[in-house]
Amino acid sequence: MLSSSIWVWAGVVIVAYFIALVIHRLFFHPLSVFPGPKLAAVTVWYEFYYDGIKGGQYTFKIREMHEKYGPIIRISPNELHCNDPSFIDTLYAGGSVRRDKYAYYASQFGQSVFGTVHHNLHRLRRSAINRFFSRASVSKLEPMIHDKVDLLCKQLQTHLGDENPVQLNMAFSCFTTDVVATYAFAKSYDFLADASFERNFHEPMMSGIRLGAYFKQFPFLIPLMNSLPDSWVAVLNPAMGRYLQWQRGFQTQIREIKDKKEAGEITSKDEKLHISVFDELLDSDLPDREKTTARLWQECQAIIGAGTETVAWTLSVIFFYVLNDRNVYDQLMVELEGAIPNPTSRPSWNDLEKLPYLISYFLDELTQIHNACISEGLRLSYGVSSRLQRISPDGPMLYRPSDAIGASKPEYVIPSGIPVGMTSVLLHHNPKLFPHSEKFDPQRWLDAQGKIDRTLEKYMVPFSRGSRQCVGINLAHAELFMVTGLLFRRLGPHLKLYKTGLDDVEIRHDFFMPTPKLDSKGIRVLLV
Repeated sequence: MLSSSIWVWAGVVIVAYFIALVIHRLFFHPLSVFPGPKLAAVTVWYEFYYDGIKGGQYTFKIREMHEKYGPIIRISPNELHCNDPSFIDTLYAGGSVRRDKYAYYASQFGQSVFGTVHHNLHRLRRSAINRFFSRASVSKLEPMIHDKVDLLCKQLQTHLGDENPVQLNMAFSCFTTDVVATYAFAKSYDFLADASFERNFHEPMMSGIRLGAYFKQFPFLIPLMNSLPDSWVAVLNPAMGRYLQWQRGFQTQIREIKDKKEAGEITSKDEKLHISVFDELLDSDLPDREKTTARLWQECQAIIGAGTETVAWTLSVIFFYVLNDRNVYDQLMVELEGAIPNPTSRPSWNDLEKLPYLISYFLDELTQIHNACISEGLRLSYGVSSRLQRISPDGPMLYRPSDAIGASKPEYVIPSGIPVGMTSVLLHHNPKLFPHSEKFDPQRWLDAQGKIDRTLEKYMVPFSRGSRQCVGINLAHAELFMVTGLLFRRLGPHLKLYKTGLDDVEIRHDFFMPTPKLDSKGIRVLLV
């Protein structure tokens, strides 16, 4: 009888706790004044339903919520989302302004720079790799990148006259992986050595990121899976098995580098690069706790992951839209043929940047120049498609609505410590800034005289912004310029889209990476 009463009282206490929690979140929480659906304010299971059960759909639900509730909304018990482009520089502040990440979201990325929550620790970790990805350092990589572009073109040429199509997105994945790995380890995976382009990291990486919603909702899954034998994981969840196998490879590489250094072997003197990012990291002034294998393999995964699929997908988007629009294709080819008379030549990154039709904008403070086609490709490929949250740890942020969304909306004071996200997929389709935003239109980056129009540059966030902007932005730009310019110049007339439509390139799922329909066969071309 007593034990029965205990269970009854336990049940009453639990129910009372959840009722009190709901009441607190709806009426007394610091975010209770912000608009949004009540269910989202009550529980994170609302988000999980759209991202976990329905498969990467919460970004599109957030868009619907903005249409109903306004430019700044509450999307979970402890998180806000803003869809006002004027707020970009406030949220993604640079300089001395501190911005933390949201642990609930960032923890799935481990101890990498990208996954680092606290501002000061992020600054420490990033300072050790910043110089490797500066424009000056990337410029020194041009011979290596040219070699990879030459090999990419050579392998594609082997398919001339074939009846079977080539998946360009897989070819680009092989290219970007070989470039990043050669720089990171002074050792290429040689994925481009296979003309079928079937050897790449695309499948294991996508297998992992599609589980992101589950990792957020059930954070114990990652340590649980790591504690089990890989063979068990492969049986229980083949996608996770492939993902863990991918991670094991990074762990092995880091251990090999550390073993060689401890044995006194020089591993960073690649004859062309004279540098390996991870060799130099181990020789840096970072504290020893930051040089453990357990942390560095996660950094390795982040660098390889961020430096491969995002750039590969941007290239895929650019090539699809250019090949799908004869007018854009003709303008691009006329410019390339005039600028590069000899298709086998190796123009520099700087030379490719100067092509009038290709140029879109230039940010003086970051010395970034974009090509009009590349800018439009970046706009429609988004970089990371998921929202990227920032937290102001030192004081509140003030949100004032702009004309881009209707300045008559109310102002809000965002409390310190509250994560606020913005999403490139929504910002890049703002109808006032980008009319007919679904259309690939390089002309939107040029004025009536065909010169650079800088008006839209501050609303582009494919690499995020501020002190946590993507560290690999310069390497990505170099790859985008060189592949787009040289591959179109050498093989453009031979590339024909094969049974590939808009639904193979337009985002249908947000799995951190923008993902088209799940049964897409990729961006396929015939070489004729």
